[in-house]
Amino acid sequence: MAVNHVMTVAEIACELRFDRTTVYRWVRLGNGPNSFLSPGGHIRIYRSDFIEWARTNGFQERRN
Repeated sequence: MAVNHVMTVAEIACELRFDRTTVYRWVRLGNGPNSFLSPGGHIRIYRSDFIEWARTNGFQERRN
């Protein structure tokens, strides 16, 4: 069984090349990927949810 990696807002921002505050705003307004709060109260996003959201919203996968 594959493990679904949990991402931070900083990781999402880095992948999209946006500021973290933009990602926080998307989540707060309900426009971002599905998210949940960690036991410590931090926003976390499953990688599979991020990928699905990014594709649905027209973001291209970044090539290194």
